[in-house]
Amino acid sequence: MTLTRRRLLTGAAALGTTALGASACSSPATANPGRLTLWYTYNGLSEHVLKEAGKRFAADRFVTSQVSGDLTQRLLAALAGRAYLPDITMIGDNISRYFADSDRFVDLNRLGARKLADRYLPWKWQAGASPDGFQLGFPIDVGPAALYYRHDIFEGAGFPSEPDDVAAAVPTWEKYFAFGERLRKKLPGRYLITDTKTVFTYSMAQEPKKYFDPHNHYLDDQSHVRLAWDRSVEAFHRRLTAGYAGSQSVNGQSVDRHAAWNTGRELSLVNASWITGEIKQSAPRTAGKWRVCAPPGGPGNQGGSFLAITSACPHPEAAFEIVSWLQDPANQTWDYLDIGLFPSSPAAFTDKRLTAPDPFFGGQSTVEVFASIAKRVRYAYFSPWDITISDTYTDELTNVELGGKDPERAWHDARTRIERLLRRQGVLS
Repeated sequence: MTLTRRRLLTGAAALGTTALGASACSSPATANPGRLTLWYTYNGLSEHVLKEAGKRFAADRFVTSQVSGDLTQRLLAALAGRAYLPDITMIGDNISRYFADSDRFVDLNRLGARKLADRYLPWKWQAGASPDGFQLGFPIDVGPAALYYRHDIFEGAGFPSEPDDVAAAVPTWEKYFAFGERLRKKLPGRYLITDTKTVFTYSMAQEPKKYFDPHNHYLDDQSHVRLAWDRSVEAFHRRLTAGYAGSQSVNGQSVDRHAAWNTGRELSLVNASWITGEIKQSAPRTAGKWRVCAPPGGPGNQGGSFLAITSACPHPEAAFEIVSWLQDPANQTWDYLDIGLFPSSPAAFTDKRLTAPDPFFGGQSTVEVFASIAKRVRYAYFSPWDITISDTYTDELTNVELGGKDPERAWHDARTRIERLLRRQGVLS
């Protein structure tokens, strides 16, 4: 299982987490009494912005604490014991995990958040609110998904190679598959798709619904899930996937995949904006040879996080002033420049520092591509169980791709495991 930005924030949100049901204790309610403390993860926020915040809010005794390991696990433990809580905390895109326990947090609308809502992508803002309108999360970043591809190899093979032309050639997954088959015939041994997991993950990211409705009712009609599954299996059967899901990993990253980026064996990939830094770091010799464009199948998002204020905070108004300043569009620009967090505020999309040509992508303004995609993403409710459910499906797809398992048997086994887990949690009767 690869450790990603999403997993670092959401690891403990899997089925079986019951930390909030633990008994309270008599320890101090906040981690640093007398101070306003923020918990965040490595590369969760710009260190430049946090340093400036420390100066700006020195009178509020604002301090930051970078959490090593799983932030969710630590936060759940603190909430369960009602002790050593942060005043402000990062929360991943599993934010719905906390909606049922909203009394442990502050409704940001009571502090004036609603007046700032129009500064942010509507679907992202909605994702931070419970079904009854409790605004638990303030938007940090988003992860718009694009198609990354090797411009030089596409051009050399006589295929469309400019971003607009490639996007026009592969508007759907089916056309992307057909494009890949033609390219593979011209260039044997090359691949356009990382693995079946990628197809499934980003197909689901493009859907306006996932596994549950906003009231956490399981969607019995899984036709959209089956569509994503069949599409993934089709990519495998058409020999379009490279199968990197099972390659050896070092520090959570695929060695084979990085080699494929350097050699040009992997010609393209659908992935979120945050993969940009990994490509640059892992394949520096390919600078100038990559481009990005709209992905097949339409806009989708993968990942992103929020800031929340716990009810233990003695000065929520001061905490909200810090939160809203940290996520001001100007500071979201710094988040992107420093650590690659794509802004959730459209006002940042036009900042000249972001829209400047990127030499690694041949002088293309990649932010303009990501921004266009982010604006067109449709809201989809992300339930507390979505990560575990998705992992169950993609684990079985890996069994198909790398283990030769029958796809129908794998589908049946995935559904059975999911339903068993949901019944164990009392979600299904």
